Amino acid sequence: MDGKTSSNTAGKPIRCKAAIVRKPGEPLVIEEVIVAPPNPCEVRIKIICTSLSNSDVAFRKMEHAPGGIFPRILGHEAVG
Repeated sequence: MDGKTSSNTAGKPIRCKAAIVRKPGEPLVIEEVIVAPPNPCEVRIKIICTSLSNSDVAFRKMEHAPGGIFPRILGHEAVG
């Protein structure tokens, strides 16, 4: 960590890599996505690493999961 509290991306969209599942049961693909700037009362955190949890793996396989909206970016347990 370099101790910086802001960067030249403040208030701008950024490009990130994401693990995406397009349809239930399909393999994950790593793609570049555009992330909009944070809204008021939100923050942007630089993610150092993340992983897929058991719930991510199970959700990927479920065709009729509650809230099962696809495509979906997986990996909700992150360190930043």
